[in-house]
Amino acid sequence: MSYKGEILYIKVSHPAIRQELFYKKNEILTIIKTMHNHGICKEIKVSRIITDFKYVPSPKIPKEIKFYLKNAKDFENRAKNPKIRKIFDEIKEIISASNN
Repeated sequence: MSYKGEILYIKVSHPAIRQELFYKKNEILTIIKTMHNHGICKEIKVSRIITDFKYVPSPKIPKEIKFYLKNAKDFENRAKNPKIRKIFDEIKEIISASNN
């Protein structure tokens, strides 16, 4: 929730909550006016309430989990730094020697 000017912005994560807040706007404004009558939050002057949401459905669980096994000695050395490239090549040689 944020407040700017005379607009109260309420961000929600589901369209059902957004719809519920749409129906309850007058009640929220009444609560704020009641707070003002009791001397609470007088600096907040709300004339509009805007609800905003960005609904993202949950990802579907894959039916089948795919993974691929590669031989450890066949990894590709993409290092651009010559020192790091040399270290990776040494590791590759050690792995190749231990698998033979």
